[in-house]
Amino acid sequence: MEACHVVICTIFLFYVIISTKCFVENLEIVNIKGISIENGSLTIPYSYINDDYCDCFDASDEPSTSACPNGTFYCTNKGSLPFIIPSSRVNDGICDCCDGSDEWTNNVQKGRCYSSCEELNHATKIEANRVDNLYAIGFKIRAKLVTKGIYLLKQKKNKMFQLLALKRNAQYIRSNTMKNKEKAEAKKKKAIEEEKLRQQNEAFKIFSEIDSNKNNKIEVDKLIAYNIVDQNQDDFVSQNESNNFMEGKKIFDLNDFMSNGWKCLKLLRYKTPKEIKHHPSILEVKKDNLIQDNKYHINNETEEYNVETVNVKELLFTEKTKIIIHESKEAHKLFEEADRKLKDIQRKISDLQKSLINNYGLENEFAALYEQCYELTNQEYTYKLCLFEKVTQRSVKGGSEVNLGVWKDWVNFSNNDPKYHTMLYDKGQYCLNHYQRFTFVHLSCGLKPKLISVTEPNHCEYSMEFELPSVCVRQDAKYSNEFKREEL
Repeated sequence: MEACHVVICTIFLFYVIISTKCFVENLEIVNIKGISIENGSLTIPYSYINDDYCDCFDASDEPSTSACPNGTFYCTNKGSLPFIIPSSRVNDGICDCCDGSDEWTNNVQKGRCYSSCEELNHATKIEANRVDNLYAIGFKIRAKLVTKGIYLLKQKKNKMFQLLALKRNAQYIRSNTMKNKEKAEAKKKKAIEEEKLRQQNEAFKIFSEIDSNKNNKIEVDKLIAYNIVDQNQDDFVSQNESNNFMEGKKIFDLNDFMSNGWKCLKLLRYKTPKEIKHHPSILEVKKDNLIQDNKYHINNETEEYNVETVNVKELLFTEKTKIIIHESKEAHKLFEEADRKLKDIQRKISDLQKSLINNYGLENEFAALYEQCYELTNQEYTYKLCLFEKVTQRSVKGGSEVNLGVWKDWVNFSNNDPKYHTMLYDKGQYCLNHYQRFTFVHLSCGLKPKLISVTEPNHCEYSMEFELPSVCVRQDAKYSNEFKREEL
């Protein structure tokens, strides 16, 4: 059979005529510009190449024309690395391939292109060596981060056991102090009820003493005769003193006396003569302020007094009742202290649990960076990334922080992406479009943690580039073996 020149199609072409197809064992392969012949699956006549008609679905038969929308040209680039360019760039007067193979027409006519593959290969090797050194040094730093991360996680677990023991003890103390508080409060309540009854009886007795004619009323003349309302202790009850006591009324019945007069009277009976002379208008104290604010309003001035002196409800309590009230207050303080300590321990346990359940990588290489924060400032904002916690933004002109997302999980954009190279922080502050802000953090190899760029591809959607040694791992035998030796 006569040999024919062919181009290789990488996708099956159903309409190729069988009689023109050459079998592999009889083929004479011709080197064709712009085509890689490594993965051919079907043959077509040589005359079909660059005929401005797309015969192959992968456009491999039209490397130098625009017949195929997905047409490509394969640069062999002898002495450097091959790569592929769009067919539209072939013979356009610009040397895209370092060997000039994409511009053979212009190259022949004008000598436009010269081979720069050796220079490019040299620069490529320099860059490859730089990257190799970066990964080699970064990998050693990563190993130290792994060791540190494992140590910190172990410390946190030990701390968790200690806190759990402290929590049990704190719960026991809180339970006991709560019982003591409840008992003291019940005892206080009972004592105050007894005091109220006693004082009511005493108030009725005083009312009866002032009510000399037993008509169940107190008039001003009866009050004047009862010198306890002698506020300034001059042995004379003035009209002003009686009016203050009677609140401008001429007659007090028992209800008036119990609700108003008795409180003022208790205050006068409780005060020493020296204190009364120092406050000549003490009877002008408003009952609401006495009960609620524990304050006197005297001559448009406000002066605070000890609760034991001013609180009308406790003015004439017996010493036994005062002791019971004090014990109740102390029991309440002890309970509040025990409750605060328990809540503090529970908060620490919650924080530890949160840090322990995070996914820190296959070797816990990210554990040492937990809650470490890094900032980057541009002309408008200062961005802060706190690893495994949150991302925030603050205007350089001031104002409050805006939450751009809280730690969610590791994500992959495709099956080829390394698992621990992209972090997602979501459920940030709501945007004007009613969506919550979120941020992707893309990790790359670097010798120290550093936030290198922040962009906003879409409104309220953010993308960060972050360098750190934890991702300095190459998926080849050299680095895998070195990693295993480090493990040993």
